[in-house]
Amino acid sequence: MTAHRFSRRWLLVAAGAAGLVGLGSYTPPAAAVEVDPERLRARIAGAPRPYVGYAESTGRLGLPEIPRLESVSELLTTTTRIRAFVAGADRWRVDQVDNSGERGTYLVGGVEYAWDFGAQQLTRVVGRTPLRLPRAGDLAPPELARRIVRLAPTDPVSALPARRIAGRDAAGLRLTPVDPDTTVGRVDIWADVAGDPATALPLRVEVSARTGDPLLLTELLDVSDRVPDPAEVTPTVPPGAGSVAVGAADISGALRVLEAAPAPARLAGRDRVALTGTPDAELPGVGLYGSGLAGFALIPVSGDVARQAIDGAGAGGGTAVDVPTGRAVSLSTPLLSVLVHGRRGGSVLMMGTVAAPVLEQALRELPERGPR
Repeated sequence: MTAHRFSRRWLLVAAGAAGLVGLGSYTPPAAAVEVDPERLRARIAGAPRPYVGYAESTGRLGLPEIPRLESVSELLTTTTRIRAFVAGADRWRVDQVDNSGERGTYLVGGVEYAWDFGAQQLTRVVGRTPLRLPRAGDLAPPELARRIVRLAPTDPVSALPARRIAGRDAAGLRLTPVDPDTTVGRVDIWADVAGDPATALPLRVEVSARTGDPLLLTELLDVSDRVPDPAEVTPTVPPGAGSVAVGAADISGALRVLEAAPAPARLAGRDRVALTGTPDAELPGVGLYGSGLAGFALIPVSGDVARQAIDGAGAGGGTAVDVPTGRAVSLSTPLLSVLVHGRRGGSVLMMGTVAAPVLEQALRELPERGPR
């Protein structure tokens, strides 16, 4: 789902986020499924394969709620139920289903739409933003697996025993990042390799830290290879519902702070990743740094947001960081590091799949930001 457009940008902001569905039960495959791991990586990284399916994803990263980023914390700490209808890279629909209804995202001919059942409103997104927060569709196994293998095209891979998933025999692949600063220890992917020899359909993804059991996992529980009916991937406005259009920058409103200082070209030994987007979708002061699965985001925030985030991180076991002015707190989980610095004239939030000392080094290298 627009993997070329968002693969790096989303993963660094979301810090490699997916969900953990619980380890579930293991059923041996009916027959051996053997695929060379390099070949399997290439097939996973290829064009999206049409499918219709239901997945569940749960996260257990132990993050506190961060103001304006509550949706990210929810995706990383709770179960997310996902219904996907994928016709191709440029035509799909993904619903996040919960007890209150559903929130759907569509892509049709390069135009994105969002449907909110609770609000009874269809929103058309005008333009595109170079950066956005993660959403449920990013947790679907085919999308998450494709993003990860494209981010780490040269990290070593090895074969895993096949598994029986969603009634299918799936070949296994383990990707092991080599960057010593990443918190990601391994990524395990199982994919259906039947059918088109040029592609594979990932059914399950596990993301683990340097030690311990998987912290992030997402799995398709039911899947069909059919191409969705056009009506299933076409947004409509039911009788009595509303329809509005918003700019792409508004979708990433949590990342917008007017008059923010420009993001430095390099922090903590890592170059800033170039972003592209329409002029009206610029995000002042936002920067993404790093490569592969070792990256972090720099996000300017308001003083109020910084104070709330610092208080939340402190209550969640964060550690105070010595800074010349203001307050700063660092919070580390096995897979995600967060640092918040609140000060007059320019508060920032940094988060990513790097060790906490990397963020602290980046904070020390930020130029002085005077009062506005």
